[in-house]
Amino acid sequence: MKLLIVCGEYFNKSNGLSISTQRFVKEFLRMGVDVRVLASDRGGISDYSVPVMHIPLVDGIMEKQNYYFARPDADVVNEALSWADIVHIEDPFPLSVQVAKAAHKKGLPITGTYHLYPENMTASVPILDFRLSNRNIMNVFRWGVYQYCYAIQCPTEKVRRRLEQCGYRSKLCVISNGIPAECIAEQPGRDKNERFTIISVGRYSNEKDQKTLLRAVGESRYAPEIQLILAGRGPLEEEYKKLGASLPNPPILRFYGQEELAREVRRADLYVHCANVEIEGMGCMEAFAQGTVPIIADSALSSTSDYALTDHSRYEAGNAVDLVSKIEYWYEHRDRLYAAGCDYIALARTLSIERSAQKVLQMMEEAAGSRAARPE
Repeated sequence: MKLLIVCGEYFNKSNGLSISTQRFVKEFLRMGVDVRVLASDRGGISDYSVPVMHIPLVDGIMEKQNYYFARPDADVVNEALSWADIVHIEDPFPLSVQVAKAAHKKGLPITGTYHLYPENMTASVPILDFRLSNRNIMNVFRWGVYQYCYAIQCPTEKVRRRLEQCGYRSKLCVISNGIPAECIAEQPGRDKNERFTIISVGRYSNEKDQKTLLRAVGESRYAPEIQLILAGRGPLEEEYKKLGASLPNPPILRFYGQEELAREVRRADLYVHCANVEIEGMGCMEAFAQGTVPIIADSALSSTSDYALTDHSRYEAGNAVDLVSKIEYWYEHRDRLYAAGCDYIALARTLSIERSAQKVLQMMEEAAGSRAARPE
């Protein structure tokens, strides 16, 4: 089977969609699948490469998000499709729209992965962030790309339910994006920082909601004993620095390389996942895979809280008072963190990317063997 993966921002090293796609490609190759990638040339050259798409008035927003659309190119797309037996689409953007329509016309089977909600984008553009607008964008994603997919990988059951409610009629397969084996520790780290450390990883943006964490640490009676690390970068960095300036221990705000970040996560006592819009939450999954106990925001548009093993690891999204109570529980019961970390490592082992890749490949093989390459 010749598998064509379509991912506009394939080489992006800080975007969860891109990183997940890179990992699945690596796993498919390890499994002996003949894989090629169609992507933009930003950050590297793939098997089939197109330029970045520049859109007046939008480029500034894309730069802040560190994410750019790939420019459609009929010649490159036709060359890629002439090679492929099956097409798997990773995003709903212009290049993927062109590929989906062309592949459908050629009768090629198509599958996809649902990686992001409209709210992941509109949260940074308040004028667009309302229910009707987001529902319309969901419809655009469906009409442009996903209606042509025989099956769609939904990373969680919550994602599957939302797609079903929004009229997605493809076969919806719940398959985690998975955790690489090298990210799963044998046991939690014992070499912790001297000061009680809370780390949170993510872009500084509205939907990631690190503001609630900054407020919660400031309101905690244990604030003088807590060191907060916000690992990432983004448009709200200056605002977060101002909010953090009043804390007894100023928070550390910076971007970390992959290996350095893994060390910081392992040395931390808690990982707080604040996002109120999240398909699955790669950063949180990799943190608890290291045995660092999470506290996860519970939101209608976030699936990550489904991985909380107890109520002590879950708080109401946006509720700083509730988050304070969970932070203080773990601070007062630090002797329980190691055992809880072991439980989270056990959970991580059930979410291996090897297992996920096998399930996605089965989904693709079913699509390739089906007479219906798309739902009627």
